[in-house]
Amino acid sequence: MNSRMGQVTAAYRQAAASVHPTVAVVKLYDATLLAISQAIRAREASEFEECFVKVMRAATILRGLDHALDYAKGGAVAERLHRVYKGYILALHLSYGKPDVVRRYRKLHDSLVELRDAWAGIAGMDPFVHKDASDMPAPLNIGTARPREAMDPGIDPSMFFGLTRDHPQIPRDQKTMQPVRKAAMPIRR
Repeated sequence: MNSRMGQVTAAYRQAAASVHPTVAVVKLYDATLLAISQAIRAREASEFEECFVKVMRAATILRGLDHALDYAKGGAVAERLHRVYKGYILALHLSYGKPDVVRRYRKLHDSLVELRDAWAGIAGMDPFVHKDASDMPAPLNIGTARPREAMDPGIDPSMFFGLTRDHPQIPRDQKTMQPVRKAAMPIRR
């Protein structure tokens, strides 16, 4: 499991070098939503192993988001997100063997879309749109992303310490400003 967390951490660092932190968070939510959608399709096709693999992928991304929270900067919002991520991870795993798993995963998917769209509003990105309407039903209640100015100014996207561009623990090459790849850095909790 440590190698998976290492991969997730490496993905955060890679994202930090190329996009704004809030955009990276939205892209990670998109990857989680995709994994949940794929798990639903696999379960509907009775492909149980594939469903499990996709559930594990979604849980790993959520666990990585949780581990990247900086409680010193995020305060109460970081605490709330920690509880949300734990709840999603637990619900993904506990729902797996249930007879109504598809309904449960759709509900998780729809509520995660709302969270994703809140971050997309902060990042100035568009709300979530299903790639193929036949793959997933329309979300139950996704709401609409508000313009950047209307979002809560108390949310500090830099609470995701692994995603901030100028985080002091990420050494950068002075010419290219790309992260210098040295020994793995420990994840601060």
